Amino acid sequence: MNIQQEYEWSGIWLSHVKELVIFYRQDGTIAYVSPSCLRILGYAQEDMIGRHRSEFELKRDVPYCSYAHHFGEIESEELHLRTMSHQDGRILWFEAEEREIDRLPNGESGTMSTAKVMTEQKRKMLMWSYARSMVQVGYWDWDFESGKIYFSPEIRDMVTGKVQALEQSPQPFYDLIHPSDVDTVIKTLNTGTKTGQGGDIRFRILLPGEIWRMLRCVWGVFKTEDGQLNRVFGVIQDITESTEMEEKMLESERMYRLIAETSGDWITLHKPDEAATVLYSSPVCKSMLNYEPEELIGIPAFDIIHPDDREPVAEFLGREGIHEDDRITLRALHKAGHYIWIETSSRRQYNEKGEITSVISVSRDITERRKAEQMLKENQQRYRSLFDHNPFAVYSMNLNGDYLTANSNLQKITGYTLEDLIGMYWGPLVHPKDLDKTNYHFNLAKQGEPQSYDLTIIHKDGHLVEINSTNIPIVVDGEIVGVYGITYDITDRKRHLEQIEKLSNQYNLILNSVNEGIIGFDEEARPIFINPAGADMLQMDPGEISGYSYDEFMKQFQTNVALQSENAGVYRAIQDGRRYAVSEAVLLRKDGSSFLADYQVTPIWDKGVQKGAVVVFRDITSEKEILKAKEMAEKADRAKSEYLAIMSHEIRTPMNGIMGMADLLDETLLSEEQRSYLNTIQTSCNALLRILNEILDFSKLEAGKMELSHEQFSLHSVVGSVVDLFLPRANEKGISLEADIEDKVPVLVEGDEGRFRQVLVNLVGNAVKFTEEGSIRIHVKYEYASSIHSGGWFTVSVTDTGIGIPEERRDQLFQSFSQLHPSINLKYGGTGLGLAICKKLVELMGGTIGMQSREGTGSSFYFSLPFMGRNKDSELAATPSSQPRLPEPESDSSARSSYALRALIADDNLINRTLLSKMLGKFGLHTDQAENGREAVKAYEEQRYDIIFMDIQMPEMNGFEAAQAILQQSKDGRSPIIVAVTAFAQQNDREACLDCGMHDFISKPVYVSEIKRVLNRWFH
Repeated sequence: MNIQQEYEWSGIWLSHVKELVIFYRQDGTIAYVSPSCLRILGYAQEDMIGRHRSEFELKRDVPYCSYAHHFGEIESEELHLRTMSHQDGRILWFEAEEREIDRLPNGESGTMSTAKVMTEQKRKMLMWSYARSMVQVGYWDWDFESGKIYFSPEIRDMVTGKVQALEQSPQPFYDLIHPSDVDTVIKTLNTGTKTGQGGDIRFRILLPGEIWRMLRCVWGVFKTEDGQLNRVFGVIQDITESTEMEEKMLESERMYRLIAETSGDWITLHKPDEAATVLYSSPVCKSMLNYEPEELIGIPAFDIIHPDDREPVAEFLGREGIHEDDRITLRALHKAGHYIWIETSSRRQYNEKGEITSVISVSRDITERRKAEQMLKENQQRYRSLFDHNPFAVYSMNLNGDYLTANSNLQKITGYTLEDLIGMYWGPLVHPKDLDKTNYHFNLAKQGEPQSYDLTIIHKDGHLVEINSTNIPIVVDGEIVGVYGITYDITDRKRHLEQIEKLSNQYNLILNSVNEGIIGFDEEARPIFINPAGADMLQMDPGEISGYSYDEFMKQFQTNVALQSENAGVYRAIQDGRRYAVSEAVLLRKDGSSFLADYQVTPIWDKGVQKGAVVVFRDITSEKEILKAKEMAEKADRAKSEYLAIMSHEIRTPMNGIMGMADLLDETLLSEEQRSYLNTIQTSCNALLRILNEILDFSKLEAGKMELSHEQFSLHSVVGSVVDLFLPRANEKGISLEADIEDKVPVLVEGDEGRFRQVLVNLVGNAVKFTEEGSIRIHVKYEYASSIHSGGWFTVSVTDTGIGIPEERRDQLFQSFSQLHPSINLKYGGTGLGLAICKKLVELMGGTIGMQSREGTGSSFYFSLPFMGRNKDSELAATPSSQPRLPEPESDSSARSSYALRALIADDNLINRTLLSKMLGKFGLHTDQAENGREAVKAYEEQRYDIIFMDIQMPEMNGFEAAQAILQQSKDGRSPIIVAVTAFAQQNDREACLDCGMHDFISKPVYVSEIKRVLNRWFH
């Protein structure tokens, strides 16, 4: 066959071959590719020829035998696995074989590659074989018909070739199993073959070099169609490393748990969440917080942390870079309800991704340490306070007598500065005559015996100073390391003692003249004298006192205390040389009666030697009785105020019937004579109501229960309304009434509008009452404090041309229940409380009130108040009014007027019910009545009402309870309008009614105008 024929045959073969055949040049470019490339790779021949092979191959070829070896197959050493990309992006696996070509058609040498697409099943089997080798898993197959067992290459690698691929029985493998495990393995396998069930077991094998490996074997049993045992197939995995790791982790966990359970510290494990949820708690929590560990697991740790410590703890846990040495102190909740102090350190646990998996905390109870630290701190502060603020000179010295520390009083006594004194020896300060005595006492103090003695020192400027010095040894760990000194100037005292000695012939006169009791004791604490005042208080004969021993006398002298000589104040005063004082002690008289007394024990010194003590006591029983009487008077005064308030309320209820009926009668046809009578009734009722209101206000002021509101109001409007109120009366009397408000007075002010109006009405009302001719003028001025928003002072004056006030009567003006003269009271009337209430109200609002007057000419009353002002251009204040706001009517309230309204009247007073029924009847309402709250609720259950007038004080069920019960029944539908009708007319009463759900409020006495206002508001 010639060359031409060979090429022809090659072309035919390449055109029809199923495999992918590619010829590569030496540089890797494609010289030729078989037409099958279009079917296999999706590329046309011209798309591939001339391009480099790396544009189509995805990875370097891997010898196929390296995979086939793990699968237990024998393949050609020239066969490789290759991955190439399809034109649509898919990745294809090929079994490829490459051969060197000596001559390509162009004469060059190159490579021919023949690649066959690998089937999906075979590729998966190869990948699974490779995966088994990576995780050290092999399989075995035991054929029961032949008895032979096959071990995969992975198993043979595990046992280092100690078994063959095909064994006649499993015995060679049994021989490798640890003697302690082999029987269990065989027994388990035999049981499985008998029962037809698979198994799972772990066991050890022994390899050369005394190497033990841990294996896990899982198998299944297969049977023929007739149920006969056919074969057993299983897999074996080397789990040595994981087992060792588990054992280490278990051992570590056991060790950590042992440490946690035996440690005195409380060890906890927490989730890294915001609540720090507890995952583990050591048993120490039982002794520390009285919780069982199970009680804490799963709860947020912040639940048992003191609320004040939660934010610092959260900041501590959220802080970056927490070190083991970082600690935080906090309070933890004991199960008994109290808190204990603990000190906690925390450490975060991270996973391989750097994420926090948990937080370990170690806590220690430091409650006792905190107490000790606090006690130490207090002791240090006490010592420092005692040292720095002691009225005496306090200092410390070393054993050589050099000053180590001193307070400023030593500087005052000696004249030397503290810089001079520190490090200085005390010797140069002592007068030569007292050097030996001072040295003697100092040496005794160095030996542990406290000393107290008098001596003379030389001041820096040369004059002599008499002092008393007390030396106390400083003991540290049982060793005397220095001496404390306490010194005070006794120059004056010695001078006084000298004077007393000179006046010794007069001391009896002095003792007999004082009102205080004086008892003297000698150096052994025996009583030696008592002055007449003391003997009289104790009912003793001054001469018999010397017959008592100390204990006998003290039992007579003091009660309720079992006194021993070494503990008594007198005895301690003599021993310590210090002064003691006792307040409100109970002392006994000889007849057994007792009295309250203050007494003081003072040691007696004679030339530096203590000679005893003196007790000075004073009977304070009468003072206590005065205080008790004062308290009783205050209590009675409060009872009086409360009584007045209650009586005012009780009187207001029948007044409601009188004034209400008079109001109804006023709207009927009356003769001139009848209307005159009616006007008299109404005038009298209004006067009585005004008196009741004044009494109520006064009682609230006296009881300290008057509260002020803080709201914005128009001062111009208030003044104008007061003028409008009194203008008809002034016109009747023929006097002029006008108001003058300065331009700089702000339009809006902040304060209590009601109390401001009350004061102004009182003053203008008095001016109109006491002025028969002339004029009344109201003047308002305002002085800014600094800026518009800094507030200022309003001064309001009411000037009249009335009768004036005599000078000798002016001091009675602002007193309670005071009248200038009985004749004036008879002519003009009044309670005498008006100005007293004005004064208390003005002072309660932080202001002042006063007056100027000339008898027969007129008077000018004025008051000044601090108010926050707002001018016309400023914004309204954002502060909401304290006045309770009435609820707004519903948007469909107009629908309420489309039918005849039904009303329910709940009041325990028949007159009040009748009055309200008559008033409502005038407006066309149908009314029903209930005597108490319970009847009102029952009536509403039987009949729905549009409006309910509810009294507050009723038997069985009060108005608050009844209103809430009715509103609860109406929860799913339209509720009735509930109007409170009560004799309690204060602002807090209004607030209480609205807070419980009522819609409106009317105070007794009830007027037709108020009823009309309510009906217009809610029913148009």
